[in-house]
Amino acid sequence: MSKKNKFIRAKLIVNPGAGKASEAANNLKLVTGYLKKNGVKVDVALAKPKEKAIPIARQAIKDGYKIVIAMGGDGTLEAVMRGMVGSKVHLGIIPAGIENNIAKSLGIPENLEEACALIASGNTRKLDVSQVKTRQGKKFSFFELATIGLSAAIYPAANKIASGRLSGAKVTALTLTHQETRPKVFLTLDDESEIEIETMLVMVSNTPAFGENLLVAPDASLQNGFLDISVCPDLSEADLLSYFGKVMDGGCSGDGKVQHYRAHKLKVKASPKLDVMADGIALGKGTVTIKMRPGALRVITTEKSPTPAIPQQDAAEMLPAPVSPAVGKNHCEKSATLVE
Repeated sequence: MSKKNKFIRAKLIVNPGAGKASEAANNLKLVTGYLKKNGVKVDVALAKPKEKAIPIARQAIKDGYKIVIAMGGDGTLEAVMRGMVGSKVHLGIIPAGIENNIAKSLGIPENLEEACALIASGNTRKLDVSQVKTRQGKKFSFFELATIGLSAAIYPAANKIASGRLSGAKVTALTLTHQETRPKVFLTLDDESEIEIETMLVMVSNTPAFGENLLVAPDASLQNGFLDISVCPDLSEADLLSYFGKVMDGGCSGDGKVQHYRAHKLKVKASPKLDVMADGIALGKGTVTIKMRPGALRVITTEKSPTPAIPQQDAAEMLPAPVSPAVGKNHCEKSATLVE
C-alpha cells in the first residue's frame, strides 16, 4: 500500500462542552494524534450544542465516510447514534464525558489512547437500538432509558440523589408523588401479555445504567433483542428516594418492590395520560409503543460481548403471564459484575 493511501479517513464529531472544559482542547489534540498514530486521519466537526451532532453524522454518511467517531459524553454519543441508526457506517467512540454509561456498557476504555487503538482495530458489532413511537406517529430512537410517568423529574431527582443533594431531591419527589389517586397503567407485551397496574413510573432500559451511573436494569443487554422493563407499583416519595439511593453508583435495588419484565415490543397506555421521556428528552404525553430494533447500529467495540447477552430462549422465559406479573430477582446478585 502506498504512503498516500495508508491512512483510513474518518469523521470525528466532538462536543467541546463535554467533560471538563479545561481539558477539552488538549484532549482533542491527543485524540487526533493517537488516531493518526494508529492509521486513522480525521476530519473534525464541533457539535455544540450536542444536538448539532445528528445532522453532522447524517451528512458524514452522505459524504461517504466509512467510520464516524463520536467524542463526548452520553448525550453527544446518543445524538451521533441517532444520525447513524440503520446505516452501514461504523461508529467509533471516544468517552469524554462525566459518566460515560454507554461506553462502559460497551466495554470502551476511558483511556483516550486505548480508545483510539480500539477504533483502529475495526472490531465491529451490531447492537440493538430502542425506538419510541407516539400516538401522533413521531418516532424517536433511544439508547439508555425511556420513562413513562415521572419522566420530567426522574433525571434531575436522580442526579440530586447521586450528587448528595438529598433535600432537593426530596422536595421534587414529594411534589410529584403526593397525589390523591395513582394513574392506572396498561402494559401490553409483544401484543399478547397484558398487565394492568397502578403506578407512577415505568422504565424501559436498553443499557444497565443511566444518568450518574444509576443501575436500574443490571441484566439489560445491547445484543439480546429485548427491552428490559421495570415497573414501580405504589411508588411513594420514600420509595423513590430509597430506590435511587440504592441504585446510584452501580448499587443494587434489592428491595423487591420493583417488578421486571422483558419483551421485544411494549405498548403503554395510562389514565390519566403520563409524560414520556427518552434519554432525557421530553416527548409529550399519551400512549406510546416501544420496540427493539435488533442490530440497527454498527459500533466498534471490544471482541468481548459488551453487555451480558441473555440467550433468546432464556430471555423469552422471563416474559410474564398475561395477568400475573412476577417480581424480579434481587439486583444485588449481579451488580458487582455487570458494571465495570
